[in-house]
Amino acid sequence: MPTPEEIRGVVRRYVEMMCDSDIDGILALYAEDATAEDPVGGQVQKGIEALRNFYALTAPALQVELNGPICVAGHDCAFPLLAELTMGDAKQYLDATDVFSFDDEGKISSMRAFWNPAELRPTR
Repeated sequence: MPTPEEIRGVVRRYVEMMCDSDIDGILALYAEDATAEDPVGGQVQKGIEALRNFYALTAPALQVELNGPICVAGHDCAFPLLAELTMGDAKQYLDATDVFSFDDEGKISSMRAFWNPAELRPTR
């Protein structure tokens, strides 16, 4: 079972790799049969190839930063993010809370991102 500090380290690497659009690096953090639901209520991506397609579309459009503590409980963690979404010339902000579950090897087994597309707001 990963320690709380190991889990926090994975989250920090995830944020860095998202900002760098490092798709292979992001995928290396995930278990082979992992799932991602972003946003919660949307389509669930399952498995590395589905995650690769998902991150190939989303990572280049996002710059993310931790916006609070990484809270760890057992195999799970939650953390707030501020994201800048760029689509063409338009930039918008969104606030999200991501929840990761980890397997015994310290790989992400599920990712759920809580945010509402109706709450996107323009950058200043």
